[in-house]
Amino acid sequence: MNFSSRLKQLRQKHKLTQSELAETLNLKPTAISNYESRRNEPSFDKLIALAKYFDVSCDYLLGVSDDYLPIGGEVLDRDIVEFFDLYQKLTVDEAAELKNYASYLLYKQTKES
Repeated sequence: MNFSSRLKQLRQKHKLTQSELAETLNLKPTAISNYESRRNEPSFDKLIALAKYFDVSCDYLLGVSDDYLPIGGEVLDRDIVEFFDLYQKLTVDEAAELKNYASYLLYKQTKES
């Protein structure tokens, strides 16, 4: 996945319009549209600001890595990576629902032990 796709996916996940994201980062209203349509690329400063805003690595935003966040060199097994990939596609509300369900499963597991 490339930068423009990753940016759009993250923006939509956070339920932001292009204008809202641009305003939040003090960019021109057309900046995000231009990034997502590949007409322009962000400067290093803007790339870093986007990564910080979405709490992801620059490598993830650029499509260099599929790791959402840097994990200190630890190698994760395939199931965990697949789960993270699915989780990244959820909206903020859906992610909260998943966390609640996972907490319930852990509670249930401790009761069964």
